[in-house]
Amino acid sequence: MSTWITADLHLGHPFVAKLRGYPDVSQHDRIIVENLRAALRPGDVLWVLGDISSGWGPQEERALDVLDATFRALRETPAGFSVHLIAGNHDTCNPLHPESHLRQRRFLDVFDSVQTFQMVEWGGEQVYLSHFPRPGYEHDNMDSRHDELRLDVPLLVHGHLHSSRPVTGHGMVDVGVEAWDLHPVPAKVVQETLFTQSL
Repeated sequence: MSTWITADLHLGHPFVAKLRGYPDVSQHDRIIVENLRAALRPGDVLWVLGDISSGWGPQEERALDVLDATFRALRETPAGFSVHLIAGNHDTCNPLHPESHLRQRRFLDVFDSVQTFQMVEWGGEQVYLSHFPRPGYEHDNMDSRHDELRLDVPLLVHGHLHSSRPVTGHGMVDVGVEAWDLHPVPAKVVQETLFTQSL
């Protein structure tokens, strides 16, 4: 049984697919989903740290359907499977969206839990899983957005930045797919990366 972490799938999102070098969004989505399927096994746990799509209605519904189909076979095995969402700014179940309370049920059809952050204990240390990096960190050449929703904690695993490098700051690791060749990453690798660079 393994725990995996990923972020920023952006299924069905033409702009992000093009940024990643895929002018055909269906090819982009196929690779993201194939990488998930290749990694995950019965009994595994997956944390998705936000932004399953663009958040636009039809794209988000399609992303939810695709993920549900991807996880269904694993859930039906005797060992089971669980998947948890830390909602990102592009997920309409995130409380920053006025209608988020109406979207929770739909997301819970696919995910076992939906929340804005999660604290885990790794090696006796408190590590936080969040979509966002710390306040003040943002995409290149952009002002930091949603700082009021961000955690200012010593050890943080996040998405959002679409960074090509896993280490985005002292005590911060980006698990967005860009930093990991469009693959989910084992939690033990994230832990090693976080603690090695934080010494």
